[in-house]
Amino acid sequence: MYLSRSEGLRYATCATLYFAQGIPKGLLNIATPAWLASQGMSASAIASYLAIIALPWVFKLTTGPLMDRFQFPAMGLRRPWVLGAQLGMTLSLCGLVLIDDPMQEIAALTALAALIQAFAATQDVAVDGMAISLVPESQHGRINAFMSFGKAIGWAGAAAASGVMLTTVGLAITALLAAAVSAMIFGAFLLVREREGERRLPWSEGEHRGHTSAPESISSLIGSMNQVLWSKVSLIVFLILFFYGLVNGYGDALMPIAAVKLFGFTTAQWSNLVATMGLLGAFLALGLGPSIDRFGIKQMSIITIAVVFLHALILAQTEQFWVNETYVLVMLSIWVLLDPVAMVCVIAIAMTICTKRVSATQFAVYMSAANLGVSLGSKLFGIVSETTDYADSYLLMALLFLFVLGILALFNTPEPELETEKDRTESSDL
Repeated sequence: MYLSRSEGLRYATCATLYFAQGIPKGLLNIATPAWLASQGMSASAIASYLAIIALPWVFKLTTGPLMDRFQFPAMGLRRPWVLGAQLGMTLSLCGLVLIDDPMQEIAALTALAALIQAFAATQDVAVDGMAISLVPESQHGRINAFMSFGKAIGWAGAAAASGVMLTTVGLAITALLAAAVSAMIFGAFLLVREREGERRLPWSEGEHRGHTSAPESISSLIGSMNQVLWSKVSLIVFLILFFYGLVNGYGDALMPIAAVKLFGFTTAQWSNLVATMGLLGAFLALGLGPSIDRFGIKQMSIITIAVVFLHALILAQTEQFWVNETYVLVMLSIWVLLDPVAMVCVIAIAMTICTKRVSATQFAVYMSAANLGVSLGSKLFGIVSETTDYADSYLLMALLFLFVLGILALFNTPEPELETEKDRTESSDL
């Protein structure tokens, strides 16, 4: 059960941990907004809820430096952070039982949801850093596909179960079930270690036998980051992720609200649609990984985002067909299907240019840009919804995707990172 020795175990572990991250998304980001809309909450209030619970993912920017600086190598470079975050996510999910009436206690619900997302975001940073340090660069497309596959399975399953349970047994029982699944994943990861000879628990015997790369101080870490973060390619990646996050957050707020308030979906129907198409999208994303490695991340990203742009544009221009239930079902299904596929490409772009020595911090910066965009995008829809109709809302989403395509055209895949003596030492340890 050593990640450094087994390629299959690395894929399975990263996919499972991303599955755990998907549980809060399915419950809090997919099923709950549709449930609140069905209860009569305004689009603006729901958009504000979504904007706030996305903010913890922005602050991965601060988690990355702490993770690179403070390590307990005897248990692995990233594993202690993964375990702590997974346990925190489990316990905070249990805290949702304190919410008696979500419609009247929306502030408390939002605060607890943000806490859950904070632990999920911390776990995400740790898993990403672990993947970058243990997975060869030639397999980054595939590991991203497996992680996106795991997360899609997580949020699809959680959305389907939550969509039914929220309307039948309420929030408390739904949250306890989610916490139980999260706890099982925590227990399973206790059995896995990064490298041979490391401790399973803090009081166990063992020591780290690989190379430790923690900088001497936070200031030295910032200095290392400045050397890589402000290059032209890095700034382009930053913009790609920010604006992709913006349009994704906009769509995440628009789609469930339109499904319930405009197209007449129930909470369960919307959640089941997301679950079904999310699973199909996860399998499609899984198959995309080798294509990224073979044909290049830029080409595959442009194709994927172009398809999403065309979908949004067609939906905006075909309002006369919105009364057709089959047409609406197909178009909403395509939206859900494309989400994990596009996410694989975007994450792979960020991972491609990360420097191994500060991988957790650098990757967290890029993902924080995307998540800041998600938060602002959800809030943007809340503002737009008060002054425009749904056709114009979809048209704006299409225009935002077109802007993302324009930035993607500026991106060029960097040359492979030159291997340093430290990298060679670490590779020999693996």
